[in-house]
Amino acid sequence: MKSLCKFSRSSGVLLPVTMLPGAFGIGVLGVEAKEFVDFLVEAGFHAWQVLPVEHTGSCFSPYRCISTYAGEPMLIDPRMLLDMGLISSDELFERAEGANWSFVDYELVRGKQWALLRTAFSRLNGAEPYSDFQPFWLDDYALYMAISQHNDYKPWYMWPDLALRSYNSDALENARREYDEDVRFYRFVQWIFDKQWNELKKYATEREITIIGDMPIYVSEDSVEVWCRCDLFDADTDGKFAAVGGAPPDAFTPDGQRWGNPIYNWDLMKKENYSWWIDRLRAAIERYDVVRIDHFRAFASYWSIPPESPTARDGEWVKGPGIEIFEALEEALGPLPVIAEDLGVIGKDVEDLLIETGFRGMRVMQFGFSDADDYHSPHNFTQYHVAYTGTHDNTTMLAWMYEISQENREHALFYLGFDGDWATGGPNSPISKAWMRALFTSGASLTIVPVQDLLGYGGDTRTNIPGTSEGNWRFRIRGEALYQIDTSFYAVLNKVTFRDNPVSRFSYDLDNDKENTTEETN
Repeated sequence: MKSLCKFSRSSGVLLPVTMLPGAFGIGVLGVEAKEFVDFLVEAGFHAWQVLPVEHTGSCFSPYRCISTYAGEPMLIDPRMLLDMGLISSDELFERAEGANWSFVDYELVRGKQWALLRTAFSRLNGAEPYSDFQPFWLDDYALYMAISQHNDYKPWYMWPDLALRSYNSDALENARREYDEDVRFYRFVQWIFDKQWNELKKYATEREITIIGDMPIYVSEDSVEVWCRCDLFDADTDGKFAAVGGAPPDAFTPDGQRWGNPIYNWDLMKKENYSWWIDRLRAAIERYDVVRIDHFRAFASYWSIPPESPTARDGEWVKGPGIEIFEALEEALGPLPVIAEDLGVIGKDVEDLLIETGFRGMRVMQFGFSDADDYHSPHNFTQYHVAYTGTHDNTTMLAWMYEISQENREHALFYLGFDGDWATGGPNSPISKAWMRALFTSGASLTIVPVQDLLGYGGDTRTNIPGTSEGNWRFRIRGEALYQIDTSFYAVLNKVTFRDNPVSRFSYDLDNDKENTTEETN
């Protein structure tokens, strides 16, 4: 690695787009998204971290997507369709009717959104304004969706036609002709998403707000990418894989975590000079300003589970591709604007890889006060870290205060120098502001706060509980919530802690940085 992207001293907020307020039962890429950008500006923040915005599958997890590239259609703002003259005011009203303002009813929202998009598409009257929108991945995605639609939306490995499952060129050409209208519809939907996303991105850029995206390490077994290149995932046409991904057993999960995502065929990817990854990261960098790579440790070594094993207990550590994949990525793409999610079971191989890449790793305050290990305590955060109160997988800070032992809570309160009422939540609760001071005064180059912690909310608002499949990714903030936050406090806090800076990134000599990070990491 010759260079890297270094972040200036800055701060941001973690808010999934789905969590935005609004009338359509889910956050969308419209007015409310721009209003959130305005909120960030007023409060002195310069970054908005989102979860993956790609097309989710049946479980609605943003980390299990049908496509690595295609945007989630539910995030399209229906008001744009009205502005384009493709739907009526009554149809827009019907789309919003029955929507829940506090949580996402994905089943209801998805059905209504697809129906409205179909109506809009039907009124193009043969026009194809999306004809110039031709990203390299779109043909495969649109065809996959059309075939899946005509197979009751079953995953590709359950389609009855073996030729289609096998990605046979003759069968695909026949399907393109047979499902031509549906293929064009799915192209149209992605064109609309792209227009709205780029408009929001431009709005944020003009206001010096950096959008930090999120890239899952693995792709879903029923994704377009696995269907197109089974060989890159050691899969057969029946959806059987040589191994699946997950995490080993630990104190919190005795059986470990069996994610079920197919493991990469790293040997084949190396022979192809990691071109699949180059395409993937290039597209992510085009969509986002900075990319957080989830489960970064798998590039050093990953937990490989036999596909027949019902839990992760029978897995084993297998060496990953290491530094060579990032050297190939840097050669193709230049300095990489990457944040490495280096949480969990971390060994020397992961630490060494972080040093070699120069990527900024993560620190989480909630992990810094529960035992004798101060690895995640604010006094150990440096410019080589992106620091959080908690991530999308953590409970809120207020709930965490209730859940930890009295001894650990007293330790944390003494650390903060806080002797007031720690149990009161809300946007302006003293304990929430005390935690923000601790985070912002740390040495981390970039600090990120989940919006629930800015609002002082409890555990019933958490985004995700790892290892569970029900009730996740559904919480939404109400429209009035952001206006209850004391933006002047955060504007001053950002200023006095010298975080009122754009999240600039620039390349520089990595060798000197390695000398500094070695002492920090070990």
